[in-house]
Amino acid sequence: MIKEEIIIVDDEAGMRNFLSKLLISQGYKVTTWGSAAAFLEALKEKNNRPVLAIIDYRLPDSDGSQLLQQLVPSYPDLKSIIITAYGDVQLAVETMKLGADDFLAKPFSGAEILQAVNKVLEPLRLKKENELLRWQLEAGAQTPSLIYKSKVFANTIALAKRVASSSATVLLTGESGTGKEVIAAHIHKHDPSRSQAPFLAINCGALTDNLLESQLFGTTKGAYTGAEKDTPGLFRAADQGTLLLDEIADTSPALQLKLLRVLEAREVTPVGSTQSYAVDVRIIAATNKDLKKEVAAGRFRNDLYYRLQVFTIDLPPLRQRPDDIIPLVEYFLAWYTVREGHCPIKIDPEIIPVLETYCWPGNVRELRNLVHRAVILAQGDRFDSSLLPFFTNTSGPATEPQNSHDNKNPADRLASLNEIELEYISKVYEQLQHDRKKTAEVLGVSEKTLGRKLKQLREEKKIA
Repeated sequence: MIKEEIIIVDDEAGMRNFLSKLLISQGYKVTTWGSAAAFLEALKEKNNRPVLAIIDYRLPDSDGSQLLQQLVPSYPDLKSIIITAYGDVQLAVETMKLGADDFLAKPFSGAEILQAVNKVLEPLRLKKENELLRWQLEAGAQTPSLIYKSKVFANTIALAKRVASSSATVLLTGESGTGKEVIAAHIHKHDPSRSQAPFLAINCGALTDNLLESQLFGTTKGAYTGAEKDTPGLFRAADQGTLLLDEIADTSPALQLKLLRVLEAREVTPVGSTQSYAVDVRIIAATNKDLKKEVAAGRFRNDLYYRLQVFTIDLPPLRQRPDDIIPLVEYFLAWYTVREGHCPIKIDPEIIPVLETYCWPGNVRELRNLVHRAVILAQGDRFDSSLLPFFTNTSGPATEPQNSHDNKNPADRLASLNEIELEYISKVYEQLQHDRKKTAEVLGVSEKTLGRKLKQLREEKKIA
């Protein structure tokens, strides 16, 4: 993987060649210029994203002090190392006061310049890693594995692998809970040019417009009340990698326009800034809504839709892949018993038909949360019918098996998705002793969403 971009500014061709070959051998992207004017002109081009400039103090059309006075106000994020054959302590102090990050006197060895480069860039790398870690912790631990046996999902995986090696923008569609983020991560993992760079995801429907814009594009210090420092934003943090825009249909028209500009210009402007930054990010968008209908209704921009749907993958609901249900249950049982410090749990054979024929309106997310709940509540080493919220008695499940042939009018006997969802929420809430925080965690929803559902249950007098 190519490391950071470094610019070399020196009027001596021999020094430019020496530094260029040395840094390229270490994996850096390098461009060279022989004058201050050419260097400054290059910085204005949006396709240049250098993090460091190695600058000869004495140039034909400028010197290090003059150049730093121009660079620091206009490009505050650009680090610099000054090199000169006329090095002395006073010159070093002067350039450091003007904003240089290091100073080397000629002649110097390759090891010395590499040590100086690493010294300057290491804090930037640590900052980016810490930022990525913070976002990952806020998003919560994810279960990265793809578990499947069904042919229908195998076809989905095959499509994902085929598009991974291309540069196409991908649109993932399908019902909520079908695993769109897992497929997006799978595409990133199999992208030969991006797999070593960050994969980041954000739920566009979970944030207000202003907060979403700040998270995506970054902010400058003082851009709004509480903005105490510059933040890079997810687009820049995911540079060279992949960014998943989940629930893209829930964005406002104003934000859709800004996203369109990113896709077209490949650059972002932080909130409160006029400085644009070039980004090279693969965009994967996901939605559980029909974007064509959203466009027809005027809620989604037509031009953005056509930018996003270069390659569309529709994820099948879990009810269409029954062969995957038990393998998924076994996987999540293993995952959550380790996470919760519980002894190993096995599936009671009597509930296998129940699990395989249940309609799973919440898809894999519902199954995962159900298993998590079962691990929390299990008293022994068995996952049996007592741990199924939709299993109402010993004679059979609350919903009829999909393959039942003796039900001539299924619509008369099957509950609606909303009724099933509310019953499930009610049972989990009761069994967790009305602990809202724990209930929201097990259900995989925000406390705000849970609050709305509990209000509906109270209005229907299904809970106290």
